[in-house]
Order: sequence, then C-alpha cells, then structure tokens
Amino acid sequence: MVSTVLFIDMKQSTVLIVEDSPYLAESLQDLLEMNDFTAIVAPNGKQGVALALQHKPDLILLDIRLPDITGYDVFNQIRSDEEWGKNASISILTASESIDTISKNINLPIENVLFKPDWSLGDLLVHIKKRVVE
Repeated sequence: MVSTVLFIDMKQSTVLIVEDSPYLAESLQDLLEMNDFTAIVAPNGKQGVALALQHKPDLILLDIRLPDITGYDVFNQIRSDEEWGKNASISILTASESIDTISKNINLPIENVLFKPDWSLGDLLVHIKKRVVE
C-alpha cells in the first residue's frame, strides 16, 4: 500500500509593525518570526501607511507616537482605503495615551488597544494569534 503525503502551502500571516523604537520593533519582529509570522517594520507613520497599502498585512501593530505623523493619522489614512484598509485589522500599542484619548480619535474596540507597560511579549503573541485568526 502506497501512502500519499499531501503538502499544503500555508500562507504565513503577515504583521506590520509601525514603531519608532528600534529596540521594541526588533524585539517584536524577532518574536513574530520565531513564531512563523512574516514581520514587516516601518519606523515612522508615512512608511507605515505605504507598507500597509502595499502588503495588506493580516494585522498592523501601530504605535500612536511616531516621529512624523501620529498613529491616529496612520490609522485614518489606512481606513480611507476603500478596498482593503476600511476593514484592516489594527491593534494600537501605546505607552502614553489614555483609552479616552484613543477613543476620541479613532473608532477601535478596547480589546485592540495594548498599553506598553502592561503586557509581556507572551501576552502580545496571544493577542496577535487571536487577531490573525479572526
């Protein structure tokens, strides 16, 4: 009896990291790549918008405080893309914004906002896996 092995080409999920801290961005990229994600890094908002629209990642991890434009601007520019961006999966990473400030600036459920001092890399990985599966 001959057994057949079926190989399925599973697409790796892609996560765009829009983060100006090179140390945090590198840590997040390493974490994602060690867990079989494709990670793309943008060190500022303008590059984040361009890479998001070019690659259409499965999830965007977006910092609010960026050196050129705010994460709010990035969020709104991505959402203005009618084909893909209006439904893009975005999670906010912030160390300095309150949930009230975030909710005044963008329409995003609270579970998609992560406050930087409050999570570990393991917590973030669980969040990412949950968001990519949705």
